[in-house]
Amino acid sequence: MNRLLVLLGLCISFSSFGQKELNWSNLDSVFVYADQNSSVSKANAQQILLARYEKLASVANIINLRSPVAFNLTNNTQLPVSFIPSNLLGGPPGTFREITLGQEYVSNLNITPQIDIINLGAWSRVRSAELNQEFTLENNQLSRKTLFESIAATFYNILSLQEQIEITRKNALATDTLLNIVNDKYAQGLVRKQDVNDAMVNKINLEDKINQLSLSLDQQYTSLKILCDVPVTTKVSLTGKMNYADLIPAAPPVSSQLQFKASVLQSEMAKADLRTNRLLNMPVLSLLYSHSDYQNSNEKFFDENKNNPWLTTVYFGAKISMNLPDINQIVNARNSKVSYKLAQITMEHTKIQNDGNNTELQMDYEKGISQLAASKEVWKLKEENYRMARNQYDQSVIPFDKVLLAFTDMEGARLSYSAAMANIEFLKSKIDINNKLN
Repeated sequence: MNRLLVLLGLCISFSSFGQKELNWSNLDSVFVYADQNSSVSKANAQQILLARYEKLASVANIINLRSPVAFNLTNNTQLPVSFIPSNLLGGPPGTFREITLGQEYVSNLNITPQIDIINLGAWSRVRSAELNQEFTLENNQLSRKTLFESIAATFYNILSLQEQIEITRKNALATDTLLNIVNDKYAQGLVRKQDVNDAMVNKINLEDKINQLSLSLDQQYTSLKILCDVPVTTKVSLTGKMNYADLIPAAPPVSSQLQFKASVLQSEMAKADLRTNRLLNMPVLSLLYSHSDYQNSNEKFFDENKNNPWLTTVYFGAKISMNLPDINQIVNARNSKVSYKLAQITMEHTKIQNDGNNTELQMDYEKGISQLAASKEVWKLKEENYRMARNQYDQSVIPFDKVLLAFTDMEGARLSYSAAMANIEFLKSKIDINNKLN
């Protein structure tokens, strides 16, 4: 019974978790959620942590402390035989006598710490690690910028689709009115059956358009969930609306230099790697220390006999070591030199590309302003045309197909105006993202 209650409680808790709802009223609130929950942000945090560990390791490797400890127990079950002149032991000259040297049980504890005093290659690696840490931060900002731009595009697509659905539903109500008018006139014998059919087709098309827009809206919400790593079962809703009353400002200057900064750091990293590969061939000065305790016995290991005490040897020293050049080192040095030149070429190109992207974004914004103004003017004119067509139709001046054409043109112009507004809002946010994440 207790287990059943526990399982029931878990099911209820999971169910409530699955029904969690997120309501975002503006784009910044989505950015805050993405910074805390998206896989991009989590991966960026781990990349920064990894870069810090690599820097700490490079600093610790400057002295390269090694402290090997060895403890050996050797049982010489058969000692080696040596030959010495017999006359040394009172025997006849010219002959040799076999003797066995050594003891059966040999115990040896050896501690030999060593540190590097001068290691130019290790010192150079510290600079490489520092540059790698800076590059990681810049690269994380680039991935964050890409994420925010994708979120902004999806955000304003959703606002635009929500508005288009609302507009289309209002227009669908207008088609009901048109259909009723045509039916009344058809009943009076004033219009053809074809006009009734056209009015019905117009109503069906608008209903289908609402369905298509709703499906597109669901797709955009799914895309937003994926970008922000929101669970599929969580309901997401955007309550914000596009403000047509806001005065559209002129295109602000775009000052983003993230791409160029990252390429500069890549060039400096390649230069540091080249220097490191060259310094690895330089001599390394190390300090040595050795402490050994050993005991030899013919009785047993750890012999407690006073005649077999543990003996100690200690020494200090210095060592200069250097690797002779080999083919691998030569190839690595050549490859580093080529990589550095390639990084310089990429850096110069990225500077031009970065400035070009900034200029292009400004131009896109200016084009968006022009498109927004034109679409608004076209919508106003098409709306006026539709009102005039309705009046003319009510007075039996024009046929019904002219009214439907004016209605379709008005609806398309209003939807284009909504899309243009969403585009300018997206471009504004994109410029803000580029300038802030600089």
